[in-house]
Amino acid sequence: MRKLIFIIIIVILVLLSIIIARRVRERFNNLPTNGNQTTNGTLPDGVPPTGGSFAYAPGDYKESITVDGRERTYLLHIPTGFDAAKKYPLVLGFHGGNGTGEKFARQTGFKEKADAEGFIAVFPDGIENNWNDGRGTTDAEKQGVDDIKFLRSLVGRLQEKLPIDAKRIYATGVSNGGIFSHRLACDMADVFAATAPVIGSLATNYVAKCNPVAPVSLVVIQGTEDPFIPIEGGDTKHKRLGIGDGGLVESADAAMKFWAKKNGCATSPTTVEPRPA
Repeated sequence: MRKLIFIIIIVILVLLSIIIARRVRERFNNLPTNGNQTTNGTLPDGVPPTGGSFAYAPGDYKESITVDGRERTYLLHIPTGFDAAKKYPLVLGFHGGNGTGEKFARQTGFKEKADAEGFIAVFPDGIENNWNDGRGTTDAEKQGVDDIKFLRSLVGRLQEKLPIDAKRIYATGVSNGGIFSHRLACDMADVFAATAPVIGSLATNYVAKCNPVAPVSLVVIQGTEDPFIPIEGGDTKHKRLGIGDGGLVESADAAMKFWAKKNGCATSPTTVEPRPA
C-alpha cells in the first residue's frame, strides 16, 4: 500500500513539473523583444519579405537571410535612443579577407559611432569570409556567389523592418571589403548615396563592367606603404610573403580619375593641405 501511494505521489509531481515548465515557456515566449537577440528569416532567391512586426530596441541582433540557397548572416546594430517614428541613415560595413562582420565592428568602433551619430549599422559576413569584389580571385567569386543580390535583398529586408531613410544609405569596407565597396558604387548606385573604400582600390577586371546608373559620391583612403593594395596599382598579393588573394587593382590616381569622369566631375584633382591640429 505504501509503495502504491509513493508511486502516485511521484506521478503527480512529474505532472506538476510538466505543467509548470509549459507555463514558464509560454510566459518567456510572450516577453517583449529587446537588444542582443538572434532573429532569422528566409528569403527565397533574395526576395525581401513584406511587413515585419519585430520590435527592435537599441542593441545588437545577429540575423540571417537565405539568398540563392545560402544562409547569409549579418550583425545589425540599433543605436542608442532609437525611435521607430524617425527615419535613420543606414551604414553597411564590409570586413576584409578572412574577417567577419563582428570583427569589423569591433576593430572600427562603428557601433559606438552609430550610437554617437544616430545611424543604423549593419555588418554582413562574406561567404568563405570574403567578398566577390571583381578581381576574379576570391573564394566567393570562384564559387559564383552573387553578393550584389545578397546586398539588394538585405537592404530591402531592412527597409521593410526598420525606418530607414532611402536617400541616406552608405557603404564602407576595408581591403577586400574596400574593393567590394568600389564594386557597390558600380552596381548599386541606385541604392547607395556614397561609398567609402578603405585600403582598397577598384578591381582592374571590373573597370569595363562598371556603369553606375547614377552619380555616387566616394571617399577613398589608401596608404603609400600598403604591402597588399599598392597605391600605384597592380597585383594585390603580398610582395614579400606571397600571401593574399592576388588579382589586379587600379592605382589610386587612376581610380579617382575614373570615378570623377563617371560622376561628371573634373579629372584634375584639387589638393588641400590639412590644417595642423
